[in-house]
Amino acid sequence: LSRLVRYKEEHGDSLVRSNYETEGGVKLGTWVATQRTAYSKGTLSVDRTQQLEELGFVWDPSTGKWGDNLSRLVRYKEEHGDCLVPWRYETEGGAKLGQWVRNQRTAYSKGALSEERTQRL
Repeated sequence: LSRLVRYKEEHGDSLVRSNYETEGGVKLGTWVATQRTAYSKGTLSVDRTQQLEELGFVWDPSTGKWGDNLSRLVRYKEEHGDCLVPWRYETEGGAKLGQWVRNQRTAYSKGALSEERTQRL
């Protein structure tokens, strides 16, 4: 848990890539994936669950990343007045917002975007 705390302090989130290793060779990405699996199976202890939640742990990384991109889109609209993001557009932080918007539009047109996400957009 202490390594995840350090990771969050350095990176600002707990969205550790699955293949991420610390400088000391600890496979933090594997450990994080194990916590998520145990949580989804209901086998993660209440104490560990609480510790991770207090840290702001994201149980479903795809949901967390989606929400982050939605926030980026809101900021884009505030700056540019629309959501017509060029598909090659990247934020200052390197997020490929244009590709994400294109993917959402494609999913919507194929009927693959959930009602909840459609409403949020």
